[in-house]
Amino acid sequence: MPGFLLAGILSFAQPAWSEALNAQLRETVNDVPVPAAGASIVVTAFRPQGAGPFPWLVLSHGTATTLEANLAKGRYRPLYPVREWVKRGYAVFVPMRRGYGAQSGGRLGDAYGSCGRPDFRRAGEGAALDLLAAVDWAKTQPDLDPKRWLLVGQSAGGFASIYAASKRPAGLAAVLAFSAGRGGDPDKRPGEPCASDKLAELFAALAPQIAVPVLWFYARNDAFIGERVQKLWFDSFRSTGGRGELIQVAPFAQARGHGVFPSAQGTPLWTAAVAEFFRAQSIGLPF
Repeated sequence: MPGFLLAGILSFAQPAWSEALNAQLRETVNDVPVPAAGASIVVTAFRPQGAGPFPWLVLSHGTATTLEANLAKGRYRPLYPVREWVKRGYAVFVPMRRGYGAQSGGRLGDAYGSCGRPDFRRAGEGAALDLLAAVDWAKTQPDLDPKRWLLVGQSAGGFASIYAASKRPAGLAAVLAFSAGRGGDPDKRPGEPCASDKLAELFAALAPQIAVPVLWFYARNDAFIGERVQKLWFDSFRSTGGRGELIQVAPFAQARGHGVFPSAQGTPLWTAAVAEFFRAQSIGLPF
């Protein structure tokens, strides 16, 4: 990208982090260090009423299809799913990964490179660095139970959550990966993310390192990650010993099938799937 164009992007892509905080959800905004990267990230926290110790989760955002859109992201606060977790007694921690929005230096900490020559492992390492920094910070909070927590993510955040689980952080109970993947572009490659076979190989390599069950949740009409690829990735994960379940729900209108988790309309679908997943996998957390 030419330097003058990048400079132009940076000049306008400084989103306000000034949304009014939600007092009912006890919302706070926190600056959290990522020591291994010599950086920090913004983590938005939501808590139920009471003193705890609460079960909790780290909730990870997706990645837009263009650099410009990622630079312009505001603070991620998906209130529909956050409310569902908080009302069930969970604290929710929502990190903005390095390079997104107001933290931008023109480079994403979890970039995979080009579609022709992607390095998905590099992307996973970068994302896991941020997620596990948020986890380490959360474990210092006195109102949380360090042995009762989840990794939850949407789209690229689902991929990041699966990858971070391969580091075997202590106390992790499960991964919930909604519309998980990388490389999707519904306009250029509807349903067929770039290099899906390479990402399948990475999921197969990660599976033996992941000690907890993973919920893979998709709508069948997801234009970012089509039904064929959903099954390819899950089957690759299972082929090397990965534990978990694939849930594919009926075609969904929001965000061309990619928006079940963050939307009000999708709430009954994903909450039912999580409840059944917890039961089937004997996960000792409330839902």
